Amino acid sequence: MDDNLSRRNREAEGLLAGKDQSKGRGELGYITLLILILVATFSSYGLEMYVKAHSENKIARREVSSRQAIYGAEGGIEWAKVMLEKDPTFMGGDISIGEGTVKVKVIAREGDYTITSLAQYGRAQRKLKVELEKVDGRWLITKYQEIHGNE
Repeated sequence: MDDNLSRRNREAEGLLAGKDQSKGRGELGYITLLILILVATFSSYGLEMYVKAHSENKIARREVSSRQAIYGAEGGIEWAKVMLEKDPTFMGGDISIGEGTVKVKVIAREGDYTITSLAQYGRAQRKLKVELEKVDGRWLITKYQEIHGNE
């Protein structure tokens, strides 16, 4: 009889232990699910911040290239002024300024010049067109224009 009683006690304890274990497994499942949701949320925030930072970096690089191109085009005009001082029949040419290239074209007219300067820095490209005339030994810009497109 003691065997039957002790067996019943063991079975009852086993059933209670099983209920306790299944209760623990359910709580563990909720905790695992909660951790998974938190990890997914933080990962999506991290990915969003990376994408924003990468986009801002690309915008900044394009802005820098664009500014370099406009300054390069202005440098091409200044180069043409110097070359025209040396040789009034100067027709233009190509120069490198920093990491960019500048193509300068000079057209002489009655007492004045039209200079077109096209600068390329990376993917950025800027084109300037000026009209110059010499007044009292100094260059005077009578027209300054930034050209967009294929004008």
